Amino acid sequence: MIIAAASADEARAERLKQALLDRGVRAVLSAEVGVAEKKARLFVLSSPAALKCQTLNNFLEDFTWSHGMRHIHIVGVETERPVLPMALRAERRSNGSFWTLPRPPVIGALYNDETSVEIIADEIAHECSSDAGITLARTVASSVAHRPLATGLATACALLLGVTVWQADQISAYQDEAAQAQAFTSRLLTDITENLPRAASQETLIRLADELTRTYLETSVAGLSDDELGRRARLFNLIGEARDVHGQPEEAREAFLAAFEMTEALLNRAPNNLQRVYDHAQSAYWVGNQAYRSGDIATAGDYMDIYAELAETLVAREPDNPSYQAERGYAALNLGVIDLDTGNPVSATALFEEAVDIFENGLIEAHVIGLSDLGNTLGWLADAQRDAGALRDALATRERELSLYRQDLEQSPGVSRLLLNVAHTQGEIAGIATELGEDERSAELLDEALDTVNALFTQSPENDSYGRIYVQLIYQRARLAMSRGEMVRAQLLIGEARRLAARTNESVENDTLYLTRTWAMTLAGELALRAGSYETAIVEATQAISAGEKSIANGKEIARSALANAYYVRGQALSALGRQGEAETMYRSALNQLGMIAEPRRLAAADLESRIYWRLGDIAQAMQVRRALEARGYASRGFTQFWDEIDQADTAQAAPYQGG
Repeated sequence: MIIAAASADEARAERLKQALLDRGVRAVLSAEVGVAEKKARLFVLSSPAALKCQTLNNFLEDFTWSHGMRHIHIVGVETERPVLPMALRAERRSNGSFWTLPRPPVIGALYNDETSVEIIADEIAHECSSDAGITLARTVASSVAHRPLATGLATACALLLGVTVWQADQISAYQDEAAQAQAFTSRLLTDITENLPRAASQETLIRLADELTRTYLETSVAGLSDDELGRRARLFNLIGEARDVHGQPEEAREAFLAAFEMTEALLNRAPNNLQRVYDHAQSAYWVGNQAYRSGDIATAGDYMDIYAELAETLVAREPDNPSYQAERGYAALNLGVIDLDTGNPVSATALFEEAVDIFENGLIEAHVIGLSDLGNTLGWLADAQRDAGALRDALATRERELSLYRQDLEQSPGVSRLLLNVAHTQGEIAGIATELGEDERSAELLDEALDTVNALFTQSPENDSYGRIYVQLIYQRARLAMSRGEMVRAQLLIGEARRLAARTNESVENDTLYLTRTWAMTLAGELALRAGSYETAIVEATQAISAGEKSIANGKEIARSALANAYYVRGQALSALGRQGEAETMYRSALNQLGMIAEPRRLAAADLESRIYWRLGDIAQAMQVRRALEARGYASRGFTQFWDEIDQADTAQAAPYQGG
């Protein structure tokens, strides 16, 4: 087992480690081991110092990224109801939204005496010897703790593991009593939101949610005390999170909206209370976040606007508060993500620039945000600049992002999350460099990124994040190799992509594998096409089309560009065999897929579109798209080669007859 603690708690961690060693339990400190031991349990000493210890939080982020939350347990320091370190509360997803992590069980607390060390060591040793799994809860505090604002007003919901029959019966009995006596309502809410029995779970809350929703939404909030209303708001946030995790988006929205109305009522009672402004902003954020992840961008925008207005109120009241400034930055970031998703890269660029300016104004030094938060924001800014056609600006922004991640990695060497950030950003820079015609630089970056992710993936082949980025990098590098005529390198890369595409997925979630297969088979088809093996190219492209359609059916819209390429490759092969009618059908199918990609599209999509128009004989449209790309500085090798060949053919046809 691994013990992780802040530097201020090292003495306690050492005493616990020695006590466990004395009991025959193999124990090490986090500084003594990496995160490769997937079977190891992690015990985190949670104290006020842990909230601010960057080294500890980096280790925890890396552990949860690689192995999830199921092996983690909490040991409080001087309290059995500790506030968890930032990395164990919520994570920001790549789409800008936050996802609350399930709260690990608390097994007890270490106090400033040897007795508590012995008690905790005895309990851990007993559980390890009985192989009791991960239900180590002795005393669990499930109060909703406020994350220190780096979560964008995320709350840490108590979503714990396991439930006994007695506990379920006890809570059901609470419900019966609540129905009989209004006075017991307060006790029920207190029990659920503050003193939930140990080892209670998401499933328990889901079972209660329907009854609680009916009971409390039918009750007017007018006569409730502030404390009672606050408890109900926290309860509905818990219910919303539990329903969201369990795939019930509509019911989750209902619960988050109920919490929003309750915090709004509390704010109306005391409009000058900053804590109530904060709490209401928190509710607005969660409604908007849930709507965004459900694809309801309009509703997400409405509630993120409210979130932004409340963040401005906080800053107006306390302009020197760095935490409130961070909220204003996250509000701008979230609104920028929504603008980018709705096809407005110019306004998104302005919002992302505003967020960057705020974050760079001393917030890292104040430990309100981390380097990775600023890096993530720069990544969004680069995407907006790239979608707006400002390739040089996007390249410079990505280089700033890469510099931050490397700086972060220097402070925490070997952290897989940071290594992955570096590799992903290198891939993004390589993509922009390819579009600008800087192939040598692109190849160097992709090779370095591939080496990094290959090492991570080899160590943890079950990690879908590693596998997905690995295949994306292979796809980029193989296409670059083919455009440069490096066919042997391309063939080796395609072989690796095919190997990954043939993997089985133990969790039976095949959407990522279908996407992998689309990329791999499209590459194989392109390679066969270049080799003149047209029948083979048709077979490979047909398999890519099948996998791409399944990937899109599973919600992977990113597959549309790969699917369009697969149709295009099949069309080229059919055309080479003289089957022009079938080829034209493939080209139109490719155009259809490109047309369904949400605006703004990447320039590579317009590149493919220009070639398809040309092959369909729509010369005017093809030239219009070509000129627009050239005006933006687009100069990928495949694009320039295609049009150079067209231009040379036109010149040859236009040359005067020489005779002879």
